[in-house]
Amino acid sequence: MKKIYIIFFFLLIDLFLSQFFLLKILENDLLRANRESFENRIFNKNYNYTFKKLVKFTSQYDNNIYNISTNDLGFRDSDTQPIDRNKNFSIVIGDSFIEGVGLEYDDTIVGILNKKLENDDLKFLNAGVASYSSYIYLQKIKTIIKNNDDLKIKDVIVFLDKSDVSDDENYLEKPLLFEDTKGKFIHQRKDDFLKDIKDFSFWRFYTKQTVSGKIIKLSADQIENFASNIKKRFLVSKKLSKGFFEVSNLELKAIKSINNKPHIRNWYLGELWEKKTKKNIEFSIENLSNLKNFLERRDIRLVVVLYPWSFEIDDSSIGKKYLEFIIPLLRKNNIKTLSVYDEFFKGNIYENIGKYYLYNDIHFNKNGNKIIANNLIQKINQ
Repeated sequence: MKKIYIIFFFLLIDLFLSQFFLLKILENDLLRANRESFENRIFNKNYNYTFKKLVKFTSQYDNNIYNISTNDLGFRDSDTQPIDRNKNFSIVIGDSFIEGVGLEYDDTIVGILNKKLENDDLKFLNAGVASYSSYIYLQKIKTIIKNNDDLKIKDVIVFLDKSDVSDDENYLEKPLLFEDTKGKFIHQRKDDFLKDIKDFSFWRFYTKQTVSGKIIKLSADQIENFASNIKKRFLVSKKLSKGFFEVSNLELKAIKSINNKPHIRNWYLGELWEKKTKKNIEFSIENLSNLKNFLERRDIRLVVVLYPWSFEIDDSSIGKKYLEFIIPLLRKNNIKTLSVYDEFFKGNIYENIGKYYLYNDIHFNKNGNKIIANNLIQKINQ
């Protein structure tokens, strides 16, 4: 009984110290990044949401904190300053791949393009924001150009993402104006405090609300991760006909990327592909065709870039099926298209995934972005 009292007293002290001191210190940077990101990703009536103009703030992706600066268009840029409107511009737009979640600006596709180009007369602009999709690409580019008729735009480069078919579900009715549904910032841990108690989720409460619980959960996660890596190493060794200990860390990292966001992969398989994905791709093509017509009237070229998710590199039949469906549609609408798929299939594909994608994630790291930027520079004027 005495031991129970000691344990109970320890947990009580831990809870008190965690809530009023320790967790505030441990979570301070992450919480600030979440709050700043929430406050600086703002509603826009014409294209739903964007960044505030001329601000510098921290954001976070998968607990990785990164810095964002914006220019006077509300585009992510190298610094908080107005763009030089005497220059010519190429506008690059896409979703989180183009925003460059988890990366500093210089490591994003647009940052690398500007550094490689080093052209005083031309600059690439980053209009991308996480979770954008084809309908938002159309609405944002039209709005930006109409409201900035002094901009000298050479071309618009759209990076069409695999998640667009899912995100475009919100825009199939083609709204001309959007409503502000942003709500208020939520401190998730505090919000879960009473909820977990009411739901009798005591283990979840303990691991989220106390330092000792977080340490135990972290240790348990490490053990689970170790066991998972053994299983993945076995699968990779079997797949590549290698010895168990011959599997490299890069090949092991690849499996974590491939298995990330399986709900998006499902859009490209079986019945969902046939009944929904194809229709949503056709919706994307319609939006891109409308964008092309809008740009042509202003003597601006449209270029669409297609790039692979890691699950397509692992199972090339998925990417092949996607490209064989979408490229003829793009050509039918006379839309210039660049595919950067081939570069990621050269050599050991699993080492490529481990080398070019963020750990345990679907996004490219700076090495992957360099591959794409190099390809774009080589092919765009061909």
